[in-house]
Amino acid sequence: MTMATEPGPETRSEPHPLTPASRRGSTLILMAFALALVGIVAATIAYLPRRDRPSTLSVVGGPFRLESSKGGTVDSQALKGKPFLVFFGFTQCPNVCPTTLADLGTLLDEFAAEGGDLQAYYITLDPERDTQGVMREYMASFTDRITGLTGTPQQIEGVTRDYRAFVKRVPLPGGDYTLEHTLMVYMMDRNGGFAGPLDLNAGHALALKQLHKLVADGRNT
Repeated sequence: MTMATEPGPETRSEPHPLTPASRRGSTLILMAFALALVGIVAATIAYLPRRDRPSTLSVVGGPFRLESSKGGTVDSQALKGKPFLVFFGFTQCPNVCPTTLADLGTLLDEFAAEGGDLQAYYITLDPERDTQGVMREYMASFTDRITGLTGTPQQIEGVTRDYRAFVKRVPLPGGDYTLEHTLMVYMMDRNGGFAGPLDLNAGHALALKQLHKLVADGRNT
């Protein structure tokens, strides 16, 4: 699991309080923590009797009901029976989030061209600023195969906790703030369990194989 430390708005003339060195140090610490967590979960599962082992790392994920950028709400209960993807971020993220969304959108369009059918959900970590209207306008820049989700601070806190996502509010000069957060695309199986991270960095060929396997496993269970 990788972590993203987002700088402030690109138009801001004042220097960001986090230097590149401190951002790298913070990222390494968070990556180590995340890897340790995954290792503990994997080790625990490995020592379970085979009949008791979960088919996925179901410790990650949980039910949610959030406002959709397309109008209305998305209830995770309605997603049962089909795999889906989840990605956390915020609309004022200047670089990493929009780049990942664009890359993910291209991948999903390629997957659809190969006969695949998969939806992704972009959950904001900044519900105070990312209202349903803001999310609707923001998501218009990306494929409609990705739906933006928002909700109350309590709802977002709950889904963030369930997905074991990291988020930290970082103050900026002038009273503004940015967010330091987990950067990972979660692959969720047909039962809403965590099937693993989608590896966009390895290239679309491998990522497409991951998506095909995710959907095929859903059909076979």
